[in-house]
Amino acid sequence: MLSREQLSDPSPSRTPSHVHSLPRGPVLDIERESAASRFTQIGLMAIENQWLSNFSSACTRRAYAADVRDFAAFSGLQTQSELLRVARSHVLAWRHHLQAQGLSPSTQRRKLAALSSLLEHLVDEQLIPTNPARGVRRPRLESHEGKTPALSLVQAQALLEAPDANTLKGVRDRAILAVMLLGGLRRAEVVTLRVRDFDCQRAGVSHLRVLGKGGKTRFIAAAPLMRERVQRYLAMRGAEPQSDERLFVRMKAVRRHSGAGCDADFQDRHIEEELELSNERGGTGQRAIAPPAIEPHTAAFERSSEGTQNLQINASQHSRRQRQSGTVLKSAGLTAGAVAQRIVQPYLAQIGVVGDRFSAHALRVTAATLALRERADLNEVRHFLGHACITTTTAYDRRWSDENQPVSLLLPLG
Repeated sequence: MLSREQLSDPSPSRTPSHVHSLPRGPVLDIERESAASRFTQIGLMAIENQWLSNFSSACTRRAYAADVRDFAAFSGLQTQSELLRVARSHVLAWRHHLQAQGLSPSTQRRKLAALSSLLEHLVDEQLIPTNPARGVRRPRLESHEGKTPALSLVQAQALLEAPDANTLKGVRDRAILAVMLLGGLRRAEVVTLRVRDFDCQRAGVSHLRVLGKGGKTRFIAAAPLMRERVQRYLAMRGAEPQSDERLFVRMKAVRRHSGAGCDADFQDRHIEEELELSNERGGTGQRAIAPPAIEPHTAAFERSSEGTQNLQINASQHSRRQRQSGTVLKSAGLTAGAVAQRIVQPYLAQIGVVGDRFSAHALRVTAATLALRERADLNEVRHFLGHACITTTTAYDRRWSDENQPVSLLLPLG
């Protein structure tokens, strides 16, 4: 939002012309200028960075930083002194501006929440006496139900079978879709999975260890179909068990001695190169204590095992040819964007599911809806999805949005 030099400059001389309505009472000015002087003694870290460091989620930090920059641009803020003079009238003017832009109520609420959080941080640091955004009404949400639709059971089953089972890329994509649909993972959680996170034994049951928002770890019991598909993919890839490698990667052969390398599947057929670069796991903190294991309610997905013998033989032969020719596969992690744009979206289109709202998030909503349809407890689904608040889980319930789903209860009457 503001550069380090601008933040440490307490001078009000650079106040833009359209911010002259800021309060400038003599006593209040002295108090705030004194606060600005104290700010310069805090350290080299800008106040915005101090505030953002309170949030463990990188996504939250990026979104909140962009929101505050929007407010600064709208209000013409350039210096620390101007930030300390933000009044309630500025917050109200920005709220009307957001409404005039036609932004959704949820987006408006997030932007106002970001600004209020920053101002509250200034109060905590004793740089301003009160938070001018406190008490400013935020737009009401239209309903407690989210807007991302869920796939039907038939569509979900078709999506699981959409990737080609005869190519390494297809086998990888089948495993990714199974993890997302049977495990309800966020796409960011999928790309941070490590090989050692798969097949964790808890009370004799295979689990998937997931690092979620805020560095919180949860364990999801691996459904048979998920376990089968991930095991098949790892066997073909030749990954070392319990290694720290990414679970899902791009496979790119090292350049051969005679020329440039290319992507190839285990049958030596070329596959389309994925353009996204690897994205390392964020954060270095310890994993949090996991909640109790939650058995997924995904019986409707289970399928009879497909034959894997020929695929494993082909994979073994391909690995042998690579070792003999001195060629090895290097792994590069997928990005969340690649999962959404180059895996989920094309397969959704392949099965005829199109629309702006049918995104990678729809798979997570589908997992929640099908679990609830199978009579799972709402709080159980909350742990399954890694939600901090059960209200968020209720927004994932699409059981009553299906016109073919009867809405009725058996009552002891008549």
